[in-house]
Amino acid sequence: MMRLLPRWTFPVAVLFLLSIGGCSAGRQFVYHPSAPAESGPKLPVKIAVVAFTDGTGDFTQRGSIFDPESLTFNLAKTGISGWSTAMVPELWAKAFADEMSASGTFRSVRFIYSTAELLDEDVYIEGTLDKAYAVGGWTRLNEYAISFRALRKTEMTPFWTKKVERAWKSRKDLFEGCGRDMECSKEKANAETNRIMQGMFAEAGAELSGNLATLLGIRVGADTPKKPEEASHPLSTESVDDAIEEILRGK
Repeated sequence: MMRLLPRWTFPVAVLFLLSIGGCSAGRQFVYHPSAPAESGPKLPVKIAVVAFTDGTGDFTQRGSIFDPESLTFNLAKTGISGWSTAMVPELWAKAFADEMSASGTFRSVRFIYSTAELLDEDVYIEGTLDKAYAVGGWTRLNEYAISFRALRKTEMTPFWTKKVERAWKSRKDLFEGCGRDMECSKEKANAETNRIMQGMFAEAGAELSGNLATLLGIRVGADTPKKPEEASHPLSTESVDDAIEEILRGK
């Protein structure tokens, strides 16, 4: 009979062992955006977020379930059986689009699979998912990292780039109160993943919106644009594209 691993190996290794006994392949992670911002710039900019590319390592799993401290899962390429399906790069891009749309900061935000789907957007966001690693045990760091870049639709060179990273150890108290209820444990783990992603997206979104607000001459923290005579660029619909073009050309 297979000897179960001790409780301290939870969550990754125990779930993997349970999957050998016939558990399902796991559910698809669903991202839940943060609540809309109560203050901040309201920007007359239409944005598209293109499916991110995969920049993670060329592996699905490293280490052994019998040595949890050696385990690393590449979530961009594989799920954890009995826990969740893979968190592929386009899932991260769609989640970022959902976060920016929910913020209420921009005129519109939508997710697209390729730039061939661009319509009347002023700006599009590309990204590379550099790390999406979950580890076993408690002593090593889980790691997420995304490299963002924003481009004007007619330009090839990004006018904004940013890399956002998170590295953290799994919390031993995360599953308190769940006992042997695996659904409870999954819900808590997904909520923790969601919280970390929210923080990453908030960091990227705040810098992007601040960059665009400066570009358009909007006071950060104001609900309405400056008066035309106070703004560095007029804020008519026709001027948004011109303003972005000017800043890209160094004016």
